[in-house]
Amino acid sequence: NFAGSQQLATQIEQGARADVFASADERWMAYARERGLVSGDPAIFARNRLVVIIPKTNPARIHRLQDLARGGVKLVMGADAVPVGRYGRIVLRNLARDPSFGGDFAARTLRNVVSGEENVRSVVGKVQLGEADAGLVYRSDVTASVARYLRVLEIPENANVLASYPIALVRDAKEPDAARAFVDLVLSPDGQAILERRGLIPVTPTQP
Repeated sequence: NFAGSQQLATQIEQGARADVFASADERWMAYARERGLVSGDPAIFARNRLVVIIPKTNPARIHRLQDLARGGVKLVMGADAVPVGRYGRIVLRNLARDPSFGGDFAARTLRNVVSGEENVRSVVGKVQLGEADAGLVYRSDVTASVARYLRVLEIPENANVLASYPIALVRDAKEPDAARAFVDLVLSPDGQAILERRGLIPVTPTQP
């Protein structure tokens, strides 16, 4: 099941059957651990960074990150409970520390948010379809299938976040042996190479 980490954690809490839980941030893994929903120590299996996407047609004429705060821009982000939404708000605050953006950059930009989405795919979809002027997403979400519809604005590394993705076995896993084998595969060089090819940042050495 693919969904926002907050949705997955809640589904497991409510009894949804699962063997492995992988979260896009450590906050929701901590939520699961505090409620005894996972067993053992979670492992970080991948990392990611954020980018800003705009439609290829760029109707709002966004050419630099500062333009996100301009009046009339329609911005979509993940809701604050969604990892990508939380990361995006951190990025905006970090950019606001740069004099070229202005100390009120984050507040002005957040006033332009027209929709808080429950997962990052919805953010990509709205920007791709031209329903929004810009969105904050993971770099790995700019896949080959959507890249031709989008333009990408890079976020300076000193303002970006390095998102960490933890993975753990669900406490009541019906197939614990298969679950452990899957986690081992994800953390292996072969598994890391697969994630790297999908745009994620590996955490262990990959196969050459």
